[in-house]
Amino acid sequence: MTGVELVEVTRRDLRTGDEIVESVHMGHLVVTGPGGQVRAALGDPERPTLVRSAAKPFQALACLQLLGDLGRDLGDDEIAVAWSSHRAEPRHLEAVRRLLARSGTSDDALTCPVAVGEHDPSGTATRVRRDCSGKHALFALAGRTLGVSGDDLLDPDGPLQRRILASTDEHIGPVQGLAVDGCGAPAVQVPLAGLARGFAMLAADDQGGRIRAAGFAHPGLVGGEGRAESALLEKGIVAKPGAEGVFGAGAVDASGDPVGIAIKIVDGSARGAATAAVGALQALGLVAPGVWSAPAPTGGGRPVGQVRSAASVRGFAARAG
Repeated sequence: MTGVELVEVTRRDLRTGDEIVESVHMGHLVVTGPGGQVRAALGDPERPTLVRSAAKPFQALACLQLLGDLGRDLGDDEIAVAWSSHRAEPRHLEAVRRLLARSGTSDDALTCPVAVGEHDPSGTATRVRRDCSGKHALFALAGRTLGVSGDDLLDPDGPLQRRILASTDEHIGPVQGLAVDGCGAPAVQVPLAGLARGFAMLAADDQGGRIRAAGFAHPGLVGGEGRAESALLEKGIVAKPGAEGVFGAGAVDASGDPVGIAIKIVDGSARGAATAAVGALQALGLVAPGVWSAPAPTGGGRPVGQVRSAASVRGFAARAG
């Protein structure tokens, strides 16, 4: 359960200039390669993990498969916001409302709870401002094809979620447990390596083509300003975090092989998960240094240290070669 040191938080000694490691984030990290085999791991690659919002691309994929021809008219912006954990920026809300209009669903009829929104200045709590409103808007559209609406859209034994869970089991499973996510939808527990394999599929396989293309076309809709997933999508990396320190990423390496990465930070830190993911991708040569970094620790209003991947992650290329 304790994992391996993946991220360090440092400050500078005023007298010597040396770095002081103030705290660490422990966790589990796994890399998969062609055929889904585990190429390298830090900690337990099979750790049962509630992947939370990192499951959203696979939930969106299941909905698109269910919609069939009806889903072909969806724009990349609507698909991108459907697997986002957005900041309620104006562009996010506009895309969600376009998606809602397709099923004739009002803002108030969304099945997620109300929220103010991370970026929204109005201070008004509404359902559309919830970070997962795009997912619920797609649920409403997909549910219409099955004659399902309202709270039945989230019933794990209902026709929509049964299909989504079966697809999730196929792509990132086996599903080992089922809980309730913060938005009220089912939350799956899967082996960490399964999540990595799923992201490798999204990065390279035809099945994941529309999800991948939407994220690459609209990286800011998947996350938002300052988010690691948006910075990675801009560089051609399929990426999505989940609550409580989960992060999944997929890429195609220089040899054309799919690579999947999945991380679980034991203490649930979002900055730890994103920092470890970016550090692993850099160590593997899949992104250049400087693509994204967590906000630095400050003192007196000035940066006085850094949040960085630990030596175990920085040396990951040798393990994964």
